[in-house]
Amino acid sequence: MQVYRVLLMKADEMVRKYSDMIYGVALRYVRNRTDAEDVYSDVFYRYFRRERSFDSEEHRKAWLLRVTVNCSKELVMSRDYHEELDNDMFGGVEITGTAGTSIEDIIALRESLPKLKDIYREVLELYYFMELSVSEIAQMLQRSEGTVKSQLYRGREELKRMLS
Repeated sequence: MQVYRVLLMKADEMVRKYSDMIYGVALRYVRNRTDAEDVYSDVFYRYFRRERSFDSEEHRKAWLLRVTVNCSKELVMSRDYHEELDNDMFGGVEITGTAGTSIEDIIALRESLPKLKDIYREVLELYYFMELSVSEIAQMLQRSEGTVKSQLYRGREELKRMLS
């Protein structure tokens, strides 16, 4: 009985640690809360259905991110998927003004991001909204760090052109 309690405590700790990250990434891909919850559940099901060992916590995080992206893409590709986002949210992240940012700038950004090429929007959202590092994004998307840096740069440049 004690062994099960320890296992449940470890599982609960792991879910608490990664749940926001997994849900946020899923929401960016599937673009609605119900489907993001389905992806979230599927990722944790895959994680817990068999015992896994990881070399480090970073490796565990990379695995979870990769599975989240794959599950999200599978869901999107399995449907004729054209859901609109809520008016007050962009991909589950509220965009609020910071010092020196006008509401017009925020609206322009909200309208411009979906117009970016998918590869640029994807890395920009992961970098700025999910606050993942270039290294984490590269692992998750199975790209080199140089490629991710180039895509970030090109995405920023394309956004600048759209906003100017």
